[in-house]
Amino acid sequence: MTSAPSIAYAAPFFPYSSSLTPDTTKRQTTTDLDPAHYRTQLYKSDKVIEEFEDLLNSTTLDSCQMCRRGMKMAQEFSLEAPELVPGVLRILCARYSFLRLDSCAGLMVRLGPELAEIFSQMDVDGSDGYYACAYSFPGSCPVPKHQPANPTIFPKPKPANAAQPPPSGQSMKVLHFSDWHLDPLYRPGTEAKCSHNICCRDFGSWNDPGPIKKRASKWGEPKCDTPIALGLSALEAIQRFVPNATFGLFTGDIVSHDSWLITEKYVADLEKTSYELFKKYLQEVRLYVVLGNHDSYPSDQAPARHKPEQYSTHQWLYDHVATVWEKNEWITSIEADYARSHNAMFMTRPMPGLKLITLNTDLFYVRNYYNMLDTDQDDPSGLFHDLILELQDSEDRHERVWIMGHMAPVTLTLPRSSILFQRVVARYSPHVIAGIFTGHYHQDKFIVMHDPDAEERTQASAVNVVYQGPSITPLDKANPAIRWYDVDPKTFSILDSHTVTADIITQADYWESHDLEPEWILEYSARSTYSDPLHPLPAGEPLSPAFWQSAVERMKDDAGLFGKYIRYQSKSSAEAKECLWGTVCEAETRCELQASTVLEHDVCEAMLEEEGAAGVGGKGGRKKPKPNRWKRFGVTRSGVVLDVNAYDRERGIDF
Repeated sequence: MTSAPSIAYAAPFFPYSSSLTPDTTKRQTTTDLDPAHYRTQLYKSDKVIEEFEDLLNSTTLDSCQMCRRGMKMAQEFSLEAPELVPGVLRILCARYSFLRLDSCAGLMVRLGPELAEIFSQMDVDGSDGYYACAYSFPGSCPVPKHQPANPTIFPKPKPANAAQPPPSGQSMKVLHFSDWHLDPLYRPGTEAKCSHNICCRDFGSWNDPGPIKKRASKWGEPKCDTPIALGLSALEAIQRFVPNATFGLFTGDIVSHDSWLITEKYVADLEKTSYELFKKYLQEVRLYVVLGNHDSYPSDQAPARHKPEQYSTHQWLYDHVATVWEKNEWITSIEADYARSHNAMFMTRPMPGLKLITLNTDLFYVRNYYNMLDTDQDDPSGLFHDLILELQDSEDRHERVWIMGHMAPVTLTLPRSSILFQRVVARYSPHVIAGIFTGHYHQDKFIVMHDPDAEERTQASAVNVVYQGPSITPLDKANPAIRWYDVDPKTFSILDSHTVTADIITQADYWESHDLEPEWILEYSARSTYSDPLHPLPAGEPLSPAFWQSAVERMKDDAGLFGKYIRYQSKSSAEAKECLWGTVCEAETRCELQASTVLEHDVCEAMLEEEGAAGVGGKGGRKKPKPNRWKRFGVTRSGVVLDVNAYDRERGIDF
């Protein structure tokens, strides 16, 4: 790659103009009202708020009954006066949540029209209502453990003695970076420790009172998204450390975390500008991109294409990103057309013998409220149907596959999607699926996926590995990082993983005061860090699922190895949460590293709760999430097996 503009030339990129024409802006849901009609609407809003507050003060309903009754009321109100839903939700949010008033107002105005549509179509008396309560108000209702059809129907049985191909002895480099989260409104010198969920901005009248506690550095802060200076520094680091990448992966999240302030125009402009920056710095390197949960408007929301009337409201986004990706020559016109009609997902072949399948993981994300519809179906979006067909096609062609998405469906995922993904991966591993690549968590992590039929998690039961790429944003007290893989160019198996980081957390102020640029260093090699010293990996052998499972197993008895993993997880951040070997936190971490589904995570958490109650390893344990301010929403625990009809009959519920 040739040189690109240095950080000194950041200014021309911002402010930027919109790429959208006026007829593509989001439709308005409110209308001008005459005074009489306005009084009627105001009365309706006040009445429904009063009814919700009466419900919340009920002493005869348990938390699940209360929530489901509220869902029924929300549905009735959405059908009667959808244009009033955002205002009512804003008031209820301000009164009964932990969010700041400005966050409540902004989020509900943005989400309100979509929620009104979702409420109106939801089966509140069935599993939709339970799912919506369980995930919107954790602890209110138990999560129905919807089990997909068993066995999952595959086009063909798995070949006998399926195995990954032998190594070729060759190597190439593939770039991976994630969670860019560029903040064009970042302002050095503003408050870096504010009460918003992101700081380092001038929020005007919503700024925290009093003097600034910590001045924001130009290079970034642990409670802030990526300033343009840091973003360009990271792209320059890619040029230095991975100058000859064969191709690259970006696993999503372009947009900043201010979900309560963003607009459709802001999202579109920031995506276009960021992709153009990637193209300018990577130049001839082809970059393959997926959407993250923050890359839509509103954030996290993505209706599936099986409901055309909803899908059309997001068509502008899929048209927009597909056009930019095609213009940058990252995908072909055929692939761009497919992305436009499939939630920005596409399939491509970066090299002969390798197929790359991209997923829009919002289609199984629990914070995508469209996923609260059709919850009794195994695969309402068709995502897994399409994935299976593509994998079967590759098996028939004897080609290898990489799967790429923003987040792996093992946490924050509907249980059915998590189980389906595990079954699909097990069916087509190790001979077809050579790698799974994600981001989202802002940490440098891996997950070992296991055979769903295995009784124990062992090296023999390990079927594949999810590589969770580190973030560029330092938000959540993690240093920025990039990664590259050494890859066998014939088998496309991973030979090694290298992480490069810059210590923004402790050095940003020093670099700025001394007029220095960030120092990016090679933090570690996975092969050298996690190899078993008693059984070293032969040269040329890939990092197999058994290799990673062996590392997890050795962490139980090797405090030094576990300590390295924890340090590298935060990219050597001095402000990372403490997690000590020999504590509940260590057991929880090892559990996360080998839990293939949401349900397995629930089992691990239940075991850890018992250990914590028994006084096992108190120091270094992670704090549990704060309960909802409304204490009734902390009565039941999610994950309990639930028969919806039996639950209703037992409580005499008749909606």
